[in-house]
Parts: sequence; structure tokens; C-alpha cells
Amino acid sequence: MTNLIRFGILVASLALAACGGGSGGSSDTGTITVGVTDGPMEEAQELVLHVTHIDFGHENGDVTRVMLGGGPADLDIMAYQNGVTHELIDHASLPAGHYSWVELGIDPDQSHIGLQGGGHYGLELRDPEVMRIHQEFDIRSGVHEEFVMDFDLRQGVQRHHMGGMMGDRYELHSGMRFIHAEDSGGIMGAIDDSLIDINHPDCDPAPGGNWAYLFAGNAVQPDDLAESDSDGLAGPLVTDRVELHPGTGEYRYHFAFLPAGSYRVAFSCSSEWDESGDEDYPVDPDGQFDFQALSEPIAVVAGQMTVVDVGP
Repeated sequence: MTNLIRFGILVASLALAACGGGSGGSSDTGTITVGVTDGPMEEAQELVLHVTHIDFGHENGDVTRVMLGGGPADLDIMAYQNGVTHELIDHASLPAGHYSWVELGIDPDQSHIGLQGGGHYGLELRDPEVMRIHQEFDIRSGVHEEFVMDFDLRQGVQRHHMGGMMGDRYELHSGMRFIHAEDSGGIMGAIDDSLIDINHPDCDPAPGGNWAYLFAGNAVQPDDLAESDSDGLAGPLVTDRVELHPGTGEYRYHFAFLPAGSYRVAFSCSSEWDESGDEDYPVDPDGQFDFQALSEPIAVVAGQMTVVDVGP
């Protein structure tokens, strides 16, 4: 079943929290508001980033740095999911023009990940520009724009087993999108009960296996979270944990802040075996990971939430 509901809270849901820059006012500047949202990560209870600023890279090579108005902030970005956002900067002034990237400034030494089973670990940057999003966008003179930084923690955080007394090490990888809120919509819906791990004979009923994967509409088949696409298949754009909704009794997924266009939703009830950085599909060396469903192409319209239930 497919229908549309208004997505009017898309921009309004930006939670008022911090402001930076200035209001701007000269004819050669515009203003920008940037919020942050997050996709879940099964093993993490919190992911705290010590955020200090945002850098904006103009196509001419100039870089404009906007500090957080309230000063550096420790943000648990896992608190902002399913379309909920936290405002990082509000009406910051930027020179008008065409921009080619945006980068979130963090201090990894003051950032950490807390696990569901207990324990806190520091975070390391995979490379100095790992928090940079290569996304072209325009700032127009005298015009205000609103954007959202969307983290996908399953792709953006990787655990490395060091062995022995070395323990584990957690790295930040590229796993962010930068979306113009006005031009975005979303997809949400229910997953058929027969596909959920506790009801599916091919899946382990232990917690953590039920996830929705989002792909471009022209994807011919889904793929895993591997960092490289050596199998020739494009990996997911974002992922979302499928959880039981107490009000409806349905297992639901939710993708917000999607640029208008065509997408397909895939579902796996064995996703605990899909480890970012490893090639797990279509041939899983452990023989555990697979997809149970792939939707037909879904049209996302700016300002609307498209509701699609995914079945066998």
C-alpha cells in the first residue's frame, strides 16, 4: 500500500539549540541554518561528538568557518533519530556563491562511543577530512537556506579488533549526507511480520538483525555495507533499524531528509552479520547475511512523507 502524508514538520522540527555566525544583511551574503540528525547503530548506546565549528568550502577555494554560538558542545547524536534534529548553527552569514563541501569540526580526543553492553571508547579519525561532506550547494544573496547533516552510524563508525590486551578501536569513517531541507521528503512504513527474524526460519532471533536499507531507485539488487564496491554493486545510501511500534503492533522503518527522487527499500533480518568494511553480500563468508525483500521504485516528493509497506 502506498499513500502520501504531508511532511510539514520537515523543517520545523529543527530543535532550537545553538546559533552562530550572524544574521547577514549585505547584498553579497546569504544566511544558513544547519541541523544534525542520525541513523541508529545497534551496538551503541551513545555517540558523543565534541563539536566546535562548521567549515564551508567555496568553489573558489575560500573557506568560511562558523563557530557554534554557544561555544563547543558535546552532542550525543544518537538522541536525534527518525526525523528529529538538533540545530548546530542558526542564520549564520556566508558569502553568496557556489560551495563544493562542508565539514563538521570535532575534537576526537573529547569524543567517545558508549556501548549497549557497557564500556566507553575513544574515537579516531580515519583521515583528517573524514568529517567533510563533498556536496555542492548554493548560497544566494539575501536568501536564507536550511540544511541537515545526516549521520549513518553503521557506515560512519567502524570497530577494529586489535587482539590480545589491545582491545577494540573505533574509527570514524565517511558516513554523512548534507541535505537541503526544503527539497527533501521521506519514506516510512511497515515490514511484513513474516520477514521479521523471530518469524523467519533463515534468521537468528537474537536482537539486532532487523534493518531496512535504502538504495537509489535504479538499483537492480541490494548490497551490503562494505566500504568498497568491489562486487560492482552500489552500497546503501542509509540504513535504519526496524523496530516494533507499540502503538500499532507493526515493525516499522523511517527514512527522513531524502532529496526528491526515486528510491528502493530493502530489508534484512540477518543484518547483525553485515559488518561495515567487510564484503558480506552476495556471498557471505559466514553464510549468514542475506536480504529478504526489495521494494519496487518509490518516488519521494519534496515536503511529503511517502508511506510504503514492504512485504515478501
